[in-house]
Amino acid sequence: MKLLILFFANFIASIAMGISLTIVPWELAQTSGGAKFLAFTATWSTAVLIFVSPIAGRLVDSISRRYSLILCVVIMAVVLQLAAIAYGSQVFKVISLSIFYFCSQIFFLFFYNALSAFIQEIFNDTERGKVNGWMQAEMQAATFVVGLLMIYLVNERDFQLALMINGGLLVIAAILLRLIPYTQKKRPGRAKISKDVYRVIFSRIDLILLGIGGNITFVCVMMLNIIHPVYFNNVLNLEIAALAQLSISFGIGAGLGGFFIGRFVSDTSALPIIKICLLVYSGSLLTICLNPQLVTILVMYGVMGATGSAIRVAYNTYVMSVIDTSIFGSYLGVISTLTYIQRTIFGLMLGLIISAFPNSNYYWFAFAIISFGALCILIASVTTSEQKLKMEY
Repeated sequence: MKLLILFFANFIASIAMGISLTIVPWELAQTSGGAKFLAFTATWSTAVLIFVSPIAGRLVDSISRRYSLILCVVIMAVVLQLAAIAYGSQVFKVISLSIFYFCSQIFFLFFYNALSAFIQEIFNDTERGKVNGWMQAEMQAATFVVGLLMIYLVNERDFQLALMINGGLLVIAAILLRLIPYTQKKRPGRAKISKDVYRVIFSRIDLILLGIGGNITFVCVMMLNIIHPVYFNNVLNLEIAALAQLSISFGIGAGLGGFFIGRFVSDTSALPIIKICLLVYSGSLLTICLNPQLVTILVMYGVMGATGSAIRVAYNTYVMSVIDTSIFGSYLGVISTLTYIQRTIFGLMLGLIISAFPNSNYYWFAFAIISFGALCILIASVTTSEQKLKMEY
């Protein structure tokens, strides 16, 4: 029952945020001066997240995980309602939508860290792999539903109403989360002292490197989201429909891969699964590098979606089993910070490469990123410790 409620609560929230985050960038791009606001907001919000991530991790550990989730959802519901009200004003429309876009980035940081910590706390070791697999399937299913709704039901004249409805959906998600049985576990006193917590976390370099490697596919996909439209348009001379096909291929692969791995992954099998899937992911990307044609990219991107999702499920399952509940949020905050730093650095590098070498095969840059992640996993596996990372009571 817990899994069922969590699945539907997250599914509803994902649909609400997915539709809103489709509407808002589109509206900003269509509004006079909005495109500049969007580009500016997207750039500086990423930089802000680098500094907010550790704070998010500490907050997740300091208060009830269920309360953290509900608070995130309710705040975004309020922000959506305010954005919908301001939508009717030409003066405040661009500003309010930009604020929502920024808040959404903060939301996902807090929400998914709190969600992972919540799953660790309410499910036991034998259940977590299955739950993580279902969460990956939910994410892709929500993306698919959002696409259908945006194509067939949501029109530009309905955008203001859609924002209000989505705010209501988030409230429903918050109510469902409240229905999940939950008892907060006792935290050791030292877990309240940030200096001690971070000293313990950084004493395990293997888990830091594992976090970098376990999240490298996310960074890689962020870069590929820039590479695909540039390469498809400038080199292959394809229409935007090709990007839609690519998104479908990746989504189907990710949904199936995460769900399938979640059926049998455990804390003992997680590391071998990460290594195997990362090897397949790297091989698929290398195939694209060697033959960057649409058919090859479509097929291999589906494989990358499946293996990338499997890596995420296996990584989450493993770290939930080896990191103490009292500092798990703080650990996720550290990994999020490192992930956003990589995303910023690699994004700047990619921008420079595209400017300096137009019409080039940029997929090699993505392959270099995934190779860096594979190196981190290799070092982590050599230096790994079987001891659980925890605070003393």
